[in-house]
Amino acid sequence: MTMGPRSRTHLLQPFICTHCRGKGRTLLRRQSRNFATSPSTSSAAPPSGELKYLQLTNRTLIRLAGPDAANFLFNLVPARILGTGGSSRPIYTAFLSAHGRILNDVFIYPPTADDGANGEEWFVEVDSDSAGDLMKHLRKHKLRAKFQLDKVDPGKMGVYYNWPSSSSSAESARPTRGGQDPRPGMGLRWLDDTTTATKPEAVRRLEDKGAKAASLQDYTIHRILNGIAEGQTELPAAGSLPQESNIDFFGGIDFMKGCYLGQELTIRTHHTGVVRKRILPCQLYEGDQPLSSDQPLPVYEPDTHLPMPPSQSNISKLNARGRGRSSGKWLSGVGNIGLALCRLEMMTDIQLTADTSNYDPKEQYKVQWEVEGQEGKQEVMIKPFVPQWLRDGVEQNLRRKERKSRPVEEQDEDEEVD
Repeated sequence: MTMGPRSRTHLLQPFICTHCRGKGRTLLRRQSRNFATSPSTSSAAPPSGELKYLQLTNRTLIRLAGPDAANFLFNLVPARILGTGGSSRPIYTAFLSAHGRILNDVFIYPPTADDGANGEEWFVEVDSDSAGDLMKHLRKHKLRAKFQLDKVDPGKMGVYYNWPSSSSSAESARPTRGGQDPRPGMGLRWLDDTTTATKPEAVRRLEDKGAKAASLQDYTIHRILNGIAEGQTELPAAGSLPQESNIDFFGGIDFMKGCYLGQELTIRTHHTGVVRKRILPCQLYEGDQPLSSDQPLPVYEPDTHLPMPPSQSNISKLNARGRGRSSGKWLSGVGNIGLALCRLEMMTDIQLTADTSNYDPKEQYKVQWEVEGQEGKQEVMIKPFVPQWLRDGVEQNLRRKERKSRPVEEQDEDEEVD
């Protein structure tokens, strides 16, 4: 039996090891759609009409400059950061441990045509609380690679963001380094100079369009309503899987690229496993009256005062007794909304396998935690929501696995016989 000729041009791309080049069929599979930018996907939450902006002072920049910087980053992250056509738009991805767990979720800003005499400069944006840990991780793997690695002084350059995203706001900002945030429902993200006492030019142009300054809490609420997790509080180091954190739906994983740190578990999960838990936006409430089933997404109510569960608090069924199976983990929140890692087949109507689902639309869930100095556990009710972009992503994954599930004998009958 012989196979028809196949083009292997794109197997000759650099940075693909000899072992990976032998996996022709795996590497030739089409890359999964990025549901953040797919035109067929609706955003998770309707954009507010008011144009807002802020400097993300909770984010830190790390600069890599030199001839080996691109190769170095390429071999450490699961995203495709090379061959992006010279675009300086931010790439959302993560640095992984050897066991495929997230160490840091990051934005990577590719070089621009204006880098000039300094050569190519790559910037990595990371949560400020974990910037030191990421620097240690990068230094550990740097070895003899030729590039300069340093943390950027926040008094020289900072991260800016504005939303809602539109053609007029993009034209107003016109960032030199940055662009559309690749996550669904998000706005524009860019790097700008902070050395002068005056506001950056991009900010002044946005204000001319009527943009108002926002706070970090406004930004957090904006993220949560779109179902977007970010930073060490919501994605604990060495405790989160990239697919459970929806990074695969944000274009942060290229399943066709060669070796990178943490690749084995990530690829095996994609091709043979089922992602049963994912981060979802949730709404908290009190009492035993469930929220309306017609409500498509969480609603932020600033005047509602509810106890805020600590991160990693256990989620269980309302009438669960004893130490039953956990339904998920609470991550973080503001007021009456937040993000939680939820079992899809238990807490939502998504069915991942042919087995009978445990989902009951009448079932209610609670978050429980212990309070120091008090007897018993404190609790609050919780309802998860499934954004359309996440539902579309899960459905495409299921269709891909169905196509792959044909018996090997059936595939052999389709091959050309010489």
